[in-house]
Amino acid sequence: MKISKQWLAGMALVALSPFAAAAPNLITNGSFESNGADFISGSFTTFAAGSGALLGWDITTGSVDLINTHWQPSHGNYSLDLSGGSDGTIAQSFATVIGQKYVVSFDMAGNPDDTDALKYLQVGLSQQPIYTFDTTGKSRADMGWTTKSFVFQAVSTQSTLHFAGLQDSPYGVALDNVSVSAVPEPETFAMLLAGLGLIGAAARRKRQAAAQ
Repeated sequence: MKISKQWLAGMALVALSPFAAAAPNLITNGSFESNGADFISGSFTTFAAGSGALLGWDITTGSVDLINTHWQPSHGNYSLDLSGGSDGTIAQSFATVIGQKYVVSFDMAGNPDDTDALKYLQVGLSQQPIYTFDTTGKSRADMGWTTKSFVFQAVSTQSTLHFAGLQDSPYGVALDNVSVSAVPEPETFAMLLAGLGLIGAAARRKRQAAAQ
């Protein structure tokens, strides 16, 4: 009996699921689905610094556009343009354990409505990486969302993640599906490898049984 790739993939997901469930997202409203009562359903709404419109997030500088139907989101029904009337910054603080490593993940694209194809995003924690996105060939219906991630090690009991648009125009970088989760300890990886070893052994037994 031939072991299909789909079967192996399914078994791998079974092995991984307990570890994924053990590392919840530490970010509130990572997909910007929970918004203030002043949001009007439609194409998009602009919010300025201090508005408190995005549950869990502080808009600390400039302004951002909360996008509804204007373009295709990466996750859920909403996303952000980090340049509203001007470049904006959003930030959120969350509890961390000193010395623990965490993985930050987010989806990015770019506002395709202007001719300036390159969009710039600064992501801040213990480091200040700058990410770029090229909107060439993209459209509102096909945004070309890509997932970015990096790992940081907490140096205090509270960490603050911020995203800043660097476009100097109202047509900025698009952001969605933000998450932060703890990186499993080495013992957890060892348990995962053991589980995958059992999957491999089961696959070998099935092949041997089919050959008899």
